[in-house]
Amino acid sequence: MSASTGMSTPWPVDRVIPRTDWVPPDAMAVISADDHLMEPDLWIEHMAPADRDRAPRITRDAAGFHLSIDGQSCDTPGFNSLIVEGREGMGSLDARLADMDAEGVHASIVYAGRCMGLFGQVQDKEFLSRCLDAYNEWLAAWQLGAPGRVYGVPVLPTLHRPEATADSLAKLRDLGFIGVQLPCYPKDVRYNASAMEPLWDALEASGLPLSFHVGASSSMRGRGALGTSLTVALQPFRELWCLLVFSGILDRHPELKVVFTEGGISWVPAALFDADKQYKAYETEMRPKLGHLPSYYWHRQCYATFIEDPAGVVLADEIGLDHMLWSIDYPHPEGNLGSSGRVMRSLFEKLGDDRALRVVGTNAADVWGLDAQAIRAAATP
Repeated sequence: MSASTGMSTPWPVDRVIPRTDWVPPDAMAVISADDHLMEPDLWIEHMAPADRDRAPRITRDAAGFHLSIDGQSCDTPGFNSLIVEGREGMGSLDARLADMDAEGVHASIVYAGRCMGLFGQVQDKEFLSRCLDAYNEWLAAWQLGAPGRVYGVPVLPTLHRPEATADSLAKLRDLGFIGVQLPCYPKDVRYNASAMEPLWDALEASGLPLSFHVGASSSMRGRGALGTSLTVALQPFRELWCLLVFSGILDRHPELKVVFTEGGISWVPAALFDADKQYKAYETEMRPKLGHLPSYYWHRQCYATFIEDPAGVVLADEIGLDHMLWSIDYPHPEGNLGSSGRVMRSLFEKLGDDRALRVVGTNAADVWGLDAQAIRAAATP
């Protein structure tokens, strides 16, 4: 017989955003640094006729959203995605803006719902590139529906061709994007390979912050698999950050900004301490040699988003307050939808007004080069 704690949080589709008697400072621009959308069935319209028979398709019925590619289903069997992805604001921009207003959020940095899954599903790299191009073109038009309020993060379409990165980034800039995203652990790409250096050179030269977002895939099955895979997926970044540091990528590209998204912030102090300790202990064997200890590169050019991370907030001074970016994670079950006011109020109580203002808005504006005053004005009726 199963038991319940009696403390279950409603699914996003059923959540009500409560009124709150707490009012943040008037001059504040709140920027959620990690939210999500559900892609419509965009690929048929945005891809060439020769690709349409095998293009990704997204459909919806009573059992939820379904992704298929080349006629093959990519669904998780037995899972109704509407409980996670069924909130109206995932697809309706008007409904999203209404939720943002109710939560007191002025602007949102928005990541894909299903698009990143194409990296694991599509083996034809040139076809994958065309799929990602189509998504980016759709996303550029989507964000124009609410200028100053939603900022889509496109996906670099030429990961398998690092020499084409500069041209790809120039196109993304022309489309009006302020950042770019790559997968955390692509199966057939080694970020520390010498062949990838043109990618890092172009990313740094572009000035576009690079985001890595957590993934939800897991090979675990059976009892406890759901809770285990979800909890582990929400802190995946120690390995990736170490790779970027110890390989010298961050050392060689000092102007590159890297945002670790939806992995929380409490992992950072321990990772910095351990990386410094290992570098000093094994320095004679380290290749390449670094110009500074690993923690230096975090404080120079790395950032992390968090949803609600009490331990991380306590460690704010070790993380570096300017490197903390708050988010709702709209509208995922583990996100702050319906509780953003409570979480923000807690941040102001624990950090103080000036420091909390940076975490919930100013830092994000600085990272992505946004005008906080213009954002506030765009959100004001």
